[in-house]
Amino acid sequence: MRHRNGGAGLRARAALLHLPLLLPLCVSALASACAAPEPGPISVQITLQPQAGAAIPARVEVNGLFDADLETLRDRPPTASEWTALLRVSVDEAAPAVLGRYAVTESAITFTPQFPFDPGRAYRVVFDPSYLPRPRQTAAITSVVQLPAVATEPTRVVAVHPSADVVPENLLRVYIEFSAPMGNGVGVDFVKLIDLSGQGGVAERIEPGAFLPVEANFWSPDHTRYTLFFDPGRVKDDILPNRASGRPLVAGRRYAIEVAASWTDANGKPLETGHRHTFRVGPAVDTPIAISEWKLEPPAAGTRNPLTVQFPRPLDHGILVRALSVETADHRRVDGIVALDLHDAGWTFIPASAWTAGAYNLVAQGFLEDPQGNQIGRAFEVSTDLPDSPRASGADEADTPSRLPFTIGSAR
Repeated sequence: MRHRNGGAGLRARAALLHLPLLLPLCVSALASACAAPEPGPISVQITLQPQAGAAIPARVEVNGLFDADLETLRDRPPTASEWTALLRVSVDEAAPAVLGRYAVTESAITFTPQFPFDPGRAYRVVFDPSYLPRPRQTAAITSVVQLPAVATEPTRVVAVHPSADVVPENLLRVYIEFSAPMGNGVGVDFVKLIDLSGQGGVAERIEPGAFLPVEANFWSPDHTRYTLFFDPGRVKDDILPNRASGRPLVAGRRYAIEVAASWTDANGKPLETGHRHTFRVGPAVDTPIAISEWKLEPPAAGTRNPLTVQFPRPLDHGILVRALSVETADHRRVDGIVALDLHDAGWTFIPASAWTAGAYNLVAQGFLEDPQGNQIGRAFEVSTDLPDSPRASGADEADTPSRLPFTIGSAR
């Protein structure tokens, strides 16, 4: 045992004698093995790519990163807030980050927006290397990326609803329709309510705080219709905002809803021109919808003539198209095409195939409203339910439709 230990000791002492010669070689070899080569400069670019369902498929790519960083990000994906700190895409410095999906490829970090980038719109991209798994002590990189603008006809406002010349002073909602898809702008930034009544000796006066200041997305799925809300706190009678400021609309006065030309479409271009919709204001309408007052005109059997329904007052333009339907007596839905009249006081239904004689129902969903927020059997202003309201029976009004029966007689 001592012989073996003694031999080991001799070998250890010999190695120590050569240590000054070996040490530089070991340090050099270790440096060669462990030091990763410096990657190229970090670059940010916008890249077209195939992407199902996107009109203009594109994503942001960040290149020039360490392979080790990319591998770490793939193995341990950052949280949503960590991703945004590392790579942030927005329309300008003050705007919220664009929503989207982050991913790591073999050579880059990518960001694909939830909604396609608007052609012609500039996006601000900030990449901060200090948030990498192996932080780089360099300043954040800011880049502006942009898809080329697409040559299209200028977008314009084609309608404002309600479109009647006189609207109730407790109006809650306005719909603005465009000739082509718009960008993601918020309506309150581009729309003003103008009092044209000459109050206080001023010919035109902007009504402050008329619209509800929200950042939510109130666009239709195709981005051609925007829903603008009057502040319900001011509209609803005898609550604090109403007592402090009054209703935005006052009966007996004339107003205009003015849409600015600076509102940009899906291609990042401003509207062809601004738009002004003028109207007068009448008394409030604060009674519930009563389907017993609707007038139905059934068509003849064997034809595809329309079923027509007339309402005693206009209903909500955006809700009406999806709140009414037709079914057979045994509750089978009848397929067809729906249309509204000019002022939303009439509804027509053309069936996909010819009518057959028999009993039918006109079905009104519980979420149907007029532009003042009145529902079937329930007024917007009341705090208790009327006897014929679905709420009064303990039902969920959103899930409880009302039915108005009608009959199509035999063909002659």
